[in-house]
Amino acid sequence: MATRKAICLVSGLFEEVNTPTDKLDFAGNSTTDLSEGTNLYFTNARSRTAISVTDSGGDGSLGYDNTTGVITYTGPSASEVRAHFSVATGSGLTYSSATGEFGTSAIPNSQLANSSLTLGSTSISLGSTALTVAGLTSLTSTTLVASTTLNVGAAGDANSIQIDSTGIIFEGSGADANETTFTAANPSADRTITLPDLTGTVALLNSLSVTESGTGFGSLSYDNTTGVFTFTKVSSTNIRSQISVTDNGGDGALAYDNSTGVISYTGPSASEVRAHFSVATGSGLTYNSGTGEFGTNAIPNSQLANSSITVGSTGIALGSSATTITGLTSVTSSAIVTNDSGFRVRNTADNTKLLAFDVSGVTTSTTRTLTVPDENGTIATQDFTTALAIALG
Repeated sequence: MATRKAICLVSGLFEEVNTPTDKLDFAGNSTTDLSEGTNLYFTNARSRTAISVTDSGGDGSLGYDNTTGVITYTGPSASEVRAHFSVATGSGLTYSSATGEFGTSAIPNSQLANSSLTLGSTSISLGSTALTVAGLTSLTSTTLVASTTLNVGAAGDANSIQIDSTGIIFEGSGADANETTFTAANPSADRTITLPDLTGTVALLNSLSVTESGTGFGSLSYDNTTGVFTFTKVSSTNIRSQISVTDNGGDGALAYDNSTGVISYTGPSASEVRAHFSVATGSGLTYNSGTGEFGTNAIPNSQLANSSITVGSTGIALGSSATTITGLTSVTSSAIVTNDSGFRVRNTADNTKLLAFDVSGVTTSTTRTLTVPDENGTIATQDFTTALAIALG
């Protein structure tokens, strides 16, 4: 069927409608006056029945009501999500799909990056026992026992040796309540005792004779009748009188009681410590020397590494505001509301070509919706369709 231009009456003459420039007046007409052809008119019911939704399984569900046009999505449930997780056999991990809780239970050595340690040159795996440790360069302990047990003041293993804070204790060859203890007096300086390179018995002080020389505390006397030398040791009072303490000021205090020999140190008080702190002017920090509490209060932008943001090409400092933003290449939002006088669509090649919207004719407190059909084409204005209807008679 050929396409013909519409005829209209202009100043008493019939003329073909110039479709690029002329418009037909359809005032007083509606789609009711024009029967549907193969292109049916739009209705909500027709559009909703043209849509369907397929739920292909998996977690969650998707449904569609073609009466209301509502598509409903229900996200995965907790049990559906938890069902996708598990733990490997032999990993030492546990997992409850009912609660989603992961845990550990007897993680085997094979699952560890490090499952052993080395003492000296002896390697010991986790869960194993080492009865002999070789390669140690030093050993620190409050008590060391050679043999199984040594009970001071009671029977222990024969030939046992124990080293603890009291000294070196020898059980001897008899497993009884008698032991020999080798101890050292509290030294006043570093001391070295050297045993000679000889075989023999060590002589004890009570088997020796001594001669007093010099002066000082304590005394040494000799009874030439009995051959006994008597030494009166230095008393605690003698020693304590030779000690003094000087407190040179500052926080805390140091004192000495020469009657008891006790040196007492009192550490700095909280107020003394807090007095040493402050905050810089203009830093935005606060400090209470009474409580020692630091805080913040209006930290200025000058104290921040970053105190502004740039949106598009518009810089905005913290605390400032911007009513105009330029330089944006795109804006994505779920809703944008603007005045019709400020919204324009312009041509890419010629920015003097603009499209404006005017909603002044919409009833107050009413929202009108323009729906775009799912096809390409040119929008016909009301004046154009009215003129076309008149031309079609």
